[in-house]
Amino acid sequence: MAFMAFMKPMKAMKAMKAMKAMKAMKAMKAKAGGGMTVAAVYQTVADKTGLKTKEVKAIVDSYMGVCSAELKKSGSFKIAGMLNLKLKKKPATKARKGVNPFTKEPCVFKAKPASQTIRGLPLKKMKDAVN
Repeated sequence: MAFMAFMKPMKAMKAMKAMKAMKAMKAMKAKAGGGMTVAAVYQTVADKTGLKTKEVKAIVDSYMGVCSAELKKSGSFKIAGMLNLKLKKKPATKARKGVNPFTKEPCVFKAKPASQTIRGLPLKKMKDAVN
């Protein structure tokens, strides 16, 4: 009986180790899959400029606030001479009839409301920096 009581915590410990290993694997896959995280970018900028990470975050947030306000007002905004953002307005579409290409049965495509999207176009400074 005492042996069984000892085994339950062991199983729980093995399960916890397995969970930690799975989390570590997920973290490694996430890092291998793409670029830097937002926190890593803030930290890098803070290291290069000598500012604190919170100050860098506040600066970037306020810059994005100015960017979004200008996009709403004029429809375009240039970020540091490297990226040109343009506001593109998509008109609303009416509901229409069509045919499902897989089943060949008729169906109705729903109407979509008008929307706005942002297009980012690289400028010469950005292209030269990458090439």
